[in-house]
Amino acid sequence: MPVLQRYIFSQAFLPAILSLSALALLALLTQSLQTLDLIVENRQSATTFFYITILALPQLIGIILPLAVFMAAIYALNRMTNDSELVVAKANGVSPWSIGTPVLRLGVYALLLHLIINLLVQPLSFQQMRKEILKVRTDIASQMVQAGEFVTPAPELTVYTREIMPDGELRDVMIHDARDPNSITTHTAKTGRLQRSTSFTSLVLVNGSVQTPLDDGGLDVVAFETYQLDLSDVVALDNVLRLKSSDKFLHDLLRPDPRDYITPKTRRELAAEGHARLASPLYNLALVLLTLAFLLRGQHSKLGNGRKIAICAVTGFSIRLIGFGLASSAEGNSGLNVAQYILPIIVILVCLAYLMNRGRVRFGKKRAGAAYDTAMTNAPEVKLS
Repeated sequence: MPVLQRYIFSQAFLPAILSLSALALLALLTQSLQTLDLIVENRQSATTFFYITILALPQLIGIILPLAVFMAAIYALNRMTNDSELVVAKANGVSPWSIGTPVLRLGVYALLLHLIINLLVQPLSFQQMRKEILKVRTDIASQMVQAGEFVTPAPELTVYTREIMPDGELRDVMIHDARDPNSITTHTAKTGRLQRSTSFTSLVLVNGSVQTPLDDGGLDVVAFETYQLDLSDVVALDNVLRLKSSDKFLHDLLRPDPRDYITPKTRRELAAEGHARLASPLYNLALVLLTLAFLLRGQHSKLGNGRKIAICAVTGFSIRLIGFGLASSAEGNSGLNVAQYILPIIVILVCLAYLMNRGRVRFGKKRAGAAYDTAMTNAPEVKLS
């Protein structure tokens, strides 16, 4: 790669990284607000909160990557134009295509990265995120006990523990069970631990006693070293892992397992997600070419490129928003899946044709001097006698 092209690539690459980081951080903060409610309601640790939030990052990067590359390309070309670097390069015989190749290469790299994220990284991270969310929702300790408080997980059942250790052990446990009016009991123990299997949930108490009131007003106390209290009828949490369309790999989206019961609506949603994963990386290339078409071609203006940049930005963001709309509409109409590819491909082809046109292109109104030259050229010749 020539020195000039390496320089242009570096001028676009660093802003792309900064733009991607800033947009990803903003999207991550938005995502964390949704996760925060889940963590607070189930009394989970900060580590679990950050882990679940980070697992959502690949999808967020896939959404904002084309826009980050788009903004970086606009910034790099505009800065080099304002510093007259591109003017000097063109004056030395460097073609606009040679100037735009490094920026175009950045778009290709972004396209490949986007494709890897969509097809591999996102499904892996989202499947792990669903497992962590399921683990949080089915955490028996968070559903039944809270340190220092009396909790009633079921009518006529009260549970108290003084402290919950990091490994899940309960300290100084008391359970008052009055679900059966004919057999009211109070369990106390120094320690306890919740255990769960696929079909059985219990609380194992260690070094405690069971107090049962008698008909004559007395109290029957039975000490124990280990006691297992059945809680299967109290804890009825759904522990089945259910994957959404965003969690599945491409082959599961486009060719669902025939053994799974899938409604026509769900099949359309899966197909729309699958085609969106293949089509969305094309916007990295389309938006970069759009930037080159606006900022590399046309005549240079000493007043700056403010008008060009504004039109380019509005056009680029509108194209991307239309792409999001097509992906959403394809969930209800499978015929729009083809349109998800057509839109970015049309932008790519139109921009390539425009960039390869060697004719002189003027942007906006002609300058007064240019209009005067044209008028003088077309004026009839007058001979003096």
